[in-house]
Amino acid sequence: MTTERQDEFLFLGGAAPELRMGHPLEELFEQISTTWGVPLRRPVRLRLRDQSIPELTGILELVRAPDLPLDKREPLRLRLKGIEFTHRDISEWTAL
Repeated sequence: MTTERQDEFLFLGGAAPELRMGHPLEELFEQISTTWGVPLRRPVRLRLRDQSIPELTGILELVRAPDLPLDKREPLRLRLKGIEFTHRDISEWTAL
């Protein structure tokens, strides 16, 4: 049995690198955002077509993932500030 030794370590100056683990479905969220043209999991200000609901501000959440393969004709179920709606209900949005 052979063993290898490491006698020397190389330490670089500066701040320690940040190791952030992304969400395991981050790529899927990005594909959905691109396909439906909405900023999922991002801060937004939006208005819905229903005029009785005031302008909403917060993180746009996905209620239910769409079926695969992605089809932008399918309504995308979203939530913001506890209000559920589809992407079709959005009259305008602004990323913050």
